[in-house]
Amino acid sequence: MVEAAGRIINRFGTNALSIEVLSLEMGVDQNQLSPYFKNNDDILIMILQSLEKDIKQLVSDSMSLNGASEKELETMFGTLNNLFGLKPYYLTIIFSTELTERIPVIQEIMLRIKSIAKIYLIQVINHEKNEKAHQTKQKSRAMANNILGSFRQFMNEQRVIDKMVRDIEILRITQD
Repeated sequence: MVEAAGRIINRFGTNALSIEVLSLEMGVDQNQLSPYFKNNDDILIMILQSLEKDIKQLVSDSMSLNGASEKELETMFGTLNNLFGLKPYYLTIIFSTELTERIPVIQEIMLRIKSIAKIYLIQVINHEKNEKAHQTKQKSRAMANNILGSFRQFMNEQRVIDKMVRDIEILRITQD
């Protein structure tokens, strides 16, 4: 269901996502989806819950490396970048202020996801400080916020570039 909903978002945006459209995309009767969704917003919530699960798994996998913190971070952010590359609909939802304002549960899930990432980063930074690998007076929480902010900006720029490429491809197709 998440993948089918993601395909709809990728092609038409979040406003096109509905139980009816999702049922068509999946090739099932709309009534088969009613046990899962009370309304269209529940589909978006399901997608973000899937992202939250993916982030938890990613952090768990990165922590299990038990290697150098630099390698952990490289692995985590590389995998996260790949995840967003494979599932760009996550970014569409994350960067939609309209959705977070309209659906309070989305903001709650986003805060939980950010908290998971921040706690992980603080642990890595503190480990490096304790090992005396990095000497800095900057607080770990501030460093984690800077890292997350930079990654968020990078992903937003990537999202904008990807959209421009898709728009150019659509223009090219329509002109041929």
